[in-house]
Amino acid sequence: MSATVDSINHDLIPLSTADLPAVAHVGGKAAALIRLRQAGFTVPDGVVLTSHFFLPWFAAIQSSDEWRGMLELLPTRRTQPLSFQQRAEFTQACERVKLFGAALPIHPDQHLRIASTLSAIGTGPYAVRSSSPEEDLAGASFAGLYETVLGANAPSLPDAIRTCSCSCLDARVLLYKSKLGLDVTSPAIAVLVQRMVAAEISGVAFSLNPLANDFDEILINASWGLGEGLVGGGITPDSIVIDKISHATLEYRAGNKGGDRAHTHCLSNVQIAELVATVKRIEARYRDPVDVEWAIAGSCLHVLQARPITAYVPLHPSLQTAPGAPRRLYMDGFLTDGITMSNAVTPLSNDLLVFIYKQVMQWMLNVQVTDSALADYGIHTRSERMYTQLSMYMHLMGKGENLASTAARMNPIIAGILMSPDFQRYRPTRPAPNARIAHFLRYAPGVLWRVRRAVTVLLGPVFRRARFDADYPRAITAFNAWIAQPLEGSQSVVECATAGLRRAGETILTSSYPAFLLAYINTARIRGLARKDSPQQIAWADAICSGYEDDMIVQMGLRLFDLAALLPPAEFDDINALAEKLERRDLSGCFLAQWDEFITRYGCRGPLEMELANPKYADAPELALRQMATFVTSGDSFNPHDMQRTQIQRREAAYAQLRAALPPRKARRLQRLYGVCMRYAGAREMFKHHIMQVYARVRTLLLLRADEFIHAGRLDRREQIFELTMDDVDRATAEPALDLRALVTQRGAWFQKLKRHVRHFPMVIDSRGRILRAPRRIEAGSLVGTAVSPGVARGPIKILNDPFEKDLLPGDVLVAVTTDPGWTPLFISAAAVILEIGGELQHGALVAREYGKPCVSGIQDVTAQFTDGQIVEVDGDAGVVRFC
Repeated sequence: MSATVDSINHDLIPLSTADLPAVAHVGGKAAALIRLRQAGFTVPDGVVLTSHFFLPWFAAIQSSDEWRGMLELLPTRRTQPLSFQQRAEFTQACERVKLFGAALPIHPDQHLRIASTLSAIGTGPYAVRSSSPEEDLAGASFAGLYETVLGANAPSLPDAIRTCSCSCLDARVLLYKSKLGLDVTSPAIAVLVQRMVAAEISGVAFSLNPLANDFDEILINASWGLGEGLVGGGITPDSIVIDKISHATLEYRAGNKGGDRAHTHCLSNVQIAELVATVKRIEARYRDPVDVEWAIAGSCLHVLQARPITAYVPLHPSLQTAPGAPRRLYMDGFLTDGITMSNAVTPLSNDLLVFIYKQVMQWMLNVQVTDSALADYGIHTRSERMYTQLSMYMHLMGKGENLASTAARMNPIIAGILMSPDFQRYRPTRPAPNARIAHFLRYAPGVLWRVRRAVTVLLGPVFRRARFDADYPRAITAFNAWIAQPLEGSQSVVECATAGLRRAGETILTSSYPAFLLAYINTARIRGLARKDSPQQIAWADAICSGYEDDMIVQMGLRLFDLAALLPPAEFDDINALAEKLERRDLSGCFLAQWDEFITRYGCRGPLEMELANPKYADAPELALRQMATFVTSGDSFNPHDMQRTQIQRREAAYAQLRAALPPRKARRLQRLYGVCMRYAGAREMFKHHIMQVYARVRTLLLLRADEFIHAGRLDRREQIFELTMDDVDRATAEPALDLRALVTQRGAWFQKLKRHVRHFPMVIDSRGRILRAPRRIEAGSLVGTAVSPGVARGPIKILNDPFEKDLLPGDVLVAVTTDPGWTPLFISAAAVILEIGGELQHGALVAREYGKPCVSGIQDVTAQFTDGQIVEVDGDAGVVRFC
């Protein structure tokens, strides 16, 4: 009998235990409730059927043919994303496993344990919930994926337990775990059985306002009864926003909760105060924002569940002001055109970007630039992102109208924020001493003298055109030859970056920069020739400014398309096998020759390329192969060469038509401006390309160092080196005794937190986490953004957070926060493009125009505005997305 009792004790743990059971044993949900109960919070009585209880079931499941069949379809991080058909097949396989598990018998000893559960917590009804070892952990929210059964009684309890346990085999759970890199081949679950609270009011409270990301506000959702309608979306709860500092109610919006009391306030001021105090106490214990499920029965507030909030934007402590203090407003520098890094950035990538910024500043100012010196001028670099303190310079902006007008073409979201009513609340009463006009005037002569060369280089292509036209390609060829030289193994990372940036800077300054600037200025001047009252002339001028053959990124997409056409379509069925063939050089000579040419020119590029940790085409050929596969799926219906020819013909026809319509003097001017654009249009991507060449060289040296550290037993994986800084790597090379693992943990802690919590960073955020948004422009049945590429197209929405998240089918409307050159192949299949970040010079807008795809940008929270499959019309002429 004692063995049975010991077994029961191992399988059953009451929530009232004084022990601290392991999360792997009781799951995240139950572990949290045990700790909350120990801390004095009112948690309903309950018992946990531990993961040990379910071992016999999972052993039988893992021995089944159904389980083996599911594993064969299980995606891994090395495989490309599942297609719609593959996802359907995997879901069906998981359902077969769940049916097998649901049919397994309950053994007598398991019946004994369930009976012990009933005796421990008394008569029902019961709330039965899954409690997974991975659930409710920071960065891993399985909300809505696991099962809960409410109102179970003694006869139905075994089935409720079985339902909850089998939910860990659901396709959505396994795909989510696979995406997070968690083990999916060893299922484990615990099940929590609690006495149900006869709730009069229930809901959820967030210790920060998730709608605004404000750290100093609590959001409470409340409804009558048990709240099933709230969870199921059948009602609109009361929504209450509380100031966390003063406890004042900032907003109480009564929802439609159904029944006779549909619009009656659920909560009294006393109940709100108790909820606020409870949520603040729980947040203090977690030391992170939390959401809390709660219920009120009589005068008692019960805590049903508490977990860390997984989707919010943390703000580095160095950027925060004290609660209640005047707030600062920051703009994210990593979301500007050319960088467009909307996700978490590794410490090394942040370090290199800041290093580049410092090099430019030092060249301009002729002084050593430090992090603290930059912070004195409102440029903050220590938070794995680079923020500029906008509020520090608001006194120089006036009311913002002129600046907003200037910013509208470059970044429509910033333009809208500058004009929003909330913007003015961040204006300081007195400007900082080092942000006054007099302060800048003191340094202006020196800065102007230092940057004189950046101005005079423009005179070369203007007054010495023949010489510049000869020097321009020679400078680029010379840089390409230099950057291709073998690395010196003894060189430090800082030396490598410095040497590369100096050579790139010289090349940019004397060739790429003046060529690009002239092309850009002259396209603006071409637009200025068109009569403002003539829509036809304006359209012709816009057409003249696109469709140039030598655009580097468009050419990269064309080369990928041509490479895909050289292989049989069946080769792309298994990208990993195709990559192995490429590595063995076991493909046609024609393909290999063109592949080598592609890598020579574009090997330094790749998806999400400004992140150093992300592989480039040269060191991960499967990236290019996966993008080629998108062309194969499009068949012959989308040919980028045809698109480009159409754009070229459109440009040439528009030039002839505008020239004929202009007076002779303006026509001659148009001819000169057009000639400059023809010569230098290809330069607009060149200096970004030079920087990426330097990035590739630095990355190669970093990986060499990583391999040395791994060989010496100081690191475990190559990727860990990107959680250091350049100085860290050089110091570790010089000091063999330096504990690199500890340094990676220390340096990478903030990056790992951002990576867990943030999918896309906001453009503007304040020092208490509040995200500032431009007023949403809505017309009936549509969303209004900014027109950045003309045309009108209709199709189903496809939302992508990265280029490989899912298949983009021919005719889909691509929706993304922002894009870089690695997204280019997707534009070929897309019917149209909708972006959140970027104006006319952003990569997505440029490529969309070159491929003749309508594009609208400046749609805030763009990934939340649409759902996959939703039919929309994208009007790139008016900047409107219409719902069909």
